[in-house]
Amino acid sequence: MAEDPIVGSRKPPVILALIDLTRILYFGPAVLSVFLIGTLLAMPHGPMWSTLLRVLFLGVVGFSGGFVLNDWADCASDRVMLDARMHHPEYVEQLRKERRFTGTRPMAAGIISPSAGLAFALVLIAISGAVALTLPSPHRWYVLAGLAFGTAAEPLYCVLKRKQTRFPFATFLSAALVGICPAVGYLAVREPDLTALALFVSLYFWELGFNQLYDTVDTENDRLRGITTLSRAIGLRFVAGWCLLLSVLSTASFVFVWRSTASGSAMLAGICAAALILIGTDAVLLARPRLRTASAAIGIHQVFVIIIVAATVIDAILRWTSAY
Repeated sequence: MAEDPIVGSRKPPVILALIDLTRILYFGPAVLSVFLIGTLLAMPHGPMWSTLLRVLFLGVVGFSGGFVLNDWADCASDRVMLDARMHHPEYVEQLRKERRFTGTRPMAAGIISPSAGLAFALVLIAISGAVALTLPSPHRWYVLAGLAFGTAAEPLYCVLKRKQTRFPFATFLSAALVGICPAVGYLAVREPDLTALALFVSLYFWELGFNQLYDTVDTENDRLRGITTLSRAIGLRFVAGWCLLLSVLSTASFVFVWRSTASGSAMLAGICAAALILIGTDAVLLARPRLRTASAAIGIHQVFVIIIVAATVIDAILRWTSAY
């Protein structure tokens, strides 16, 4: 196996490499946030602290296991990047942000063996499943179904994205991995209904647009790995228009969630503010389809979710305090 030019011959401690495999330091807060949205909306009359903490814990642990599965499934293709990585400083910088202890992909770099990585992923998923079983029935089965979907979808996504040659079908599956999070949080407390579906759809559309922007900026690295992206297949202007449509649909879905859960004005104000920023940014990208604009739009898309989460939390606190 080639030596990773970032790590060199000195390998970091295994425990730090395992933490980097989960990407919990980089994506952990985002994963917590999307599970939090659905769980809080399912508790209009007051917090159910035990359920809330269990859902957040199993969500982060299960999602981390999915990230490890992703690295395991991508291990062979990631090794292709070892020689080319030093020639792409933007990719190196992104790795350092996501993997703060190793600055690379631990399995592809040989720090963790693929078999050990797979075993670690399965342990994390098993822990998440065990916590899900402590939820009351039938909610435990709803959550376990979501966990099973995520476990199966991660390696399938990796296979699809390597095989696609004309159109990036895999990104539609990848978006479902994020969309299902708030729905699972909601179903840990409530029964399946249109609100659960709308929660899934709202984050699904958002993640689909976010993925397109991220892939657009990361086109060169994907080309080296033989991965087809929408911007390569069709062009940046189409991606910009597609993202604008997805942002409108995501906003409409969040408005439906607001109405169906009888949430307050704080959440509606957050949705409106976030939508104004997001849709405005996508409109600018459509008018000026440039890589620099697309790169800036990635951050704005993240701000959209941050505002939605903050508005949901504030609205929940206001409803709970008014109920007492």
